[in-house]
Amino acid sequence: MTAERTAGSNGRQVSNMKLNKRSSQPLYAQLKDLLQERIESGFYGAGEQIPSEQVLCKELDLSRPTVRQAIAELVSEGYLEIIKGKGTFVAAEPSKTEIRGFSPFTFSLLAARQLEDFQNLTIERVQGDAEKDQIFELSEGAGHPGYWSIRWQMAGEDGTLAVCHSLVPIYMFPELAADLEAERRMIDITANKYAYLPQKASARLMVRTATRQETESLEMDRLSQLLIVQSKLKSRSGNCCEYVTSMMRSDAVILAMDAGRS
Repeated sequence: MTAERTAGSNGRQVSNMKLNKRSSQPLYAQLKDLLQERIESGFYGAGEQIPSEQVLCKELDLSRPTVRQAIAELVSEGYLEIIKGKGTFVAAEPSKTEIRGFSPFTFSLLAARQLEDFQNLTIERVQGDAEKDQIFELSEGAGHPGYWSIRWQMAGEDGTLAVCHSLVPIYMFPELAADLEAERRMIDITANKYAYLPQKASARLMVRTATRQETESLEMDRLSQLLIVQSKLKSRSGNCCEYVTSMMRSDAVILAMDAGRS
């Protein structure tokens, strides 16, 4: 593969690679690398239309299936987007929502002051099992009434920002389902429950590839990366009162944490 330098309309230069048909690397992969380099270098700017399939086929002497495969992979990876009736464009950089003062309490239902930001909230009763009971350090299955399973979404500027799932022991908050369905205020729900409210918390952060269902829920491209926060909250007595899993778009959120030392 040879390379020359070409300047785009924005004045930025990029290598003008000629595809090597004798290479062991498939032609669609070579084209994908070429287009990706031009996007990352700014040769094709965000929101800018790239050459059509016909132009790329003629310029690089490629077949349409080869060009389509390269473009399809770049679309699935979030580099390009196809607008019906207009063409293929470089995907715009999504706006990011900064979550300030992030801590293990940030996505807690029990620590929330209000529920206005908890969209599409649902609650159901689930039985204990080995995994859940181990988290809450309770006897497996028998001996306690199970858990409340609460799911909700948090909205950002460009759609759903996070999908959250909380588990709360029923024995601590037996009326929680009725309270949430009645849209009671959190201050009323937690009144006289101070012994069970979260006082300490720990969290784990991780990144992994989203499943198909998760990409649909968060309106993400296929193979996008998820930022996951798992928080375990404990009450004054030291018992686990809530376990929260929050899944966020890694390309749309900034977790801002503050700390100090005395």
